[in-house]
Amino acid sequence: MSHRRTLQLVLIVTLVVLLLLLPKIFPTIYINLFIEIFIFALFAVSFNLLFGYCGLLPFGHAAFFGVGAYTAGIIFNRLHDIPLPMTLLMAALSGFLTGIFVGIFCVRLRGAYFALISLAFQMFLFTLAWKWRAVTKGDDGMGIFRPELHLPILGNISMMEISNLYYFTLVVVALGIFTCYLFLKTPLGNSALCMRENDFRASFLGYNIFLTKLIIFSVSALLAALAGALFVLFEEFVVTSSIDINMSMTVLVMSIIGGTSNFLGPILGATFYIVFQNWISSITHQWWLIMGILFIVVILYLEGGLISLFQMERFRFWVGRRVK
Repeated sequence: MSHRRTLQLVLIVTLVVLLLLLPKIFPTIYINLFIEIFIFALFAVSFNLLFGYCGLLPFGHAAFFGVGAYTAGIIFNRLHDIPLPMTLLMAALSGFLTGIFVGIFCVRLRGAYFALISLAFQMFLFTLAWKWRAVTKGDDGMGIFRPELHLPILGNISMMEISNLYYFTLVVVALGIFTCYLFLKTPLGNSALCMRENDFRASFLGYNIFLTKLIIFSVSALLAALAGALFVLFEEFVVTSSIDINMSMTVLVMSIIGGTSNFLGPILGATFYIVFQNWISSITHQWWLIMGILFIVVILYLEGGLISLFQMERFRFWVGRRVK
C-alpha cells in the first residue's frame, strides 16, 4: 500500500471515530448543529451532481428538497404505521419521480434556459404547497412527531433522543453520499463529465444525451428529497420555506463556497455555511450581507472554493506569493 493510500485510510478512520464520538463530547446544542450540517451536506452533494458534474445550474433545486419534506411530513401525520426507513424511502422515491417529470422538460436545455425553467417548476411547487392547505396546511406549516425506529435486534429506538437521531441521520446521510460517489464512478456517472465539456462531442461518441441527463437529474432529485425528509424529521415541522427560492439559493451558495470542482467541496461548503451562519447571526442580524460579501470574494479570488485551500498546489501558490 502506498504512503498516500495509507494516509487516506488513517484520515478516514480518524474521521469515522470522531463522528461516532461527537455525541459523547459535545452538548445537545452542538449535536443539533451537526445534524443540520449532515442534512445540508447531502443536499449540497445532490446539487453539485448537476452543477459540478453535468454543468447544469438549477435555480430551483429546492423543489425536490421540498417534495421530500412534504411527502415525509404527510406520511408522519397520516400514515403512522409505516416504518421510519420506509417513510424516508417513499420520500426519496417521490423526489425521483418528480425529477423524472420535471427533467423531461429541463434537461433538453442548457445555461440560463435550464436555470430559469427549473426555477419555474420550483415556484409552481411552492405555490402548490402554499395554496393546497387541505393537505399541506399552507403557510401555517405542518407539525410532526418523530416516530420510533424499529430494529429486529435492538427493538424500538426513540428518535426523540437527540443522540439516536444523530446516529440515524449520520448513517442515512453517509449512505446517500457514498451511493452518489459510487454512482459517479460508473460509466454513466463518468459520462456526465464528458457532456459537461461538450454535448455534441459526447453525442458523436454514442452517448444518449437526453436519457443520461434525465437519469442524473432524477438521481440528484432523489438525494435532495431524502435530505428534505431528514430535515422534517429533525425539525419536527415542515413549512413552505423548505421549498422556496431562499432554500434554492442557500444550497447554491453552500456548494460554490465549498467548491464545485471537487466531490468533497459541497460537504465542506455546507459545514462552513452552517457553522459560520450560526456564529455570525449571533453577532448581527445583517449576517446575509456578510455572507454575500464572502460569496463574492470566493468567486473572485478563490475559483476552486474553500476545498482548493487544501490542495498542495494552491497552498504552494499562496506561500510563494507571500515569500516574494
